[in-house]
Amino acid sequence: MGFGRFIFKTVVPGGHLISTIKNVVDEGSIVDGVKKTYKQDVQEDIPGISHIYQSGKTDGKVEGYAEASDEYEKKLISQAELFLKQKQIFEQERDEYESLLDEYEKEIDRLEKVEKLSSDDTLYLQKLLSYDRKLRKLE
Repeated sequence: MGFGRFIFKTVVPGGHLISTIKNVVDEGSIVDGVKKTYKQDVQEDIPGISHIYQSGKTDGKVEGYAEASDEYEKKLISQAELFLKQKQIFEQERDEYESLLDEYEKEIDRLEKVEKLSSDDTLYLQKLLSYDRKLRKLE
């Protein structure tokens, strides 16, 4: 695109002015339009320089892609580490929960084997049974 624009600007009378006006309209402001025209003149349109500019532009894209890939890789690894840490916490809490249920079951069995319970022991047993039911609903 740059070489065709270069020919248009140099061959057609007022071509440079037409290109500048088009850029001003496209950019929405005079300053931005003139900056775009200058950039096109210096970096993209001159036959000898445009190849250097395009190769630098390609190198920048490659470097940007490499940076983004590295960042994405780090993010994926950190997410995996976080997930594994959460899994370990979950397993630990699950084991504690199962251990608590086992303790409740043992205590309930012990109290149910007693022939005559005191009123305090009866209340205690009722509380244990109530909590045991509530905890088992969580499963």
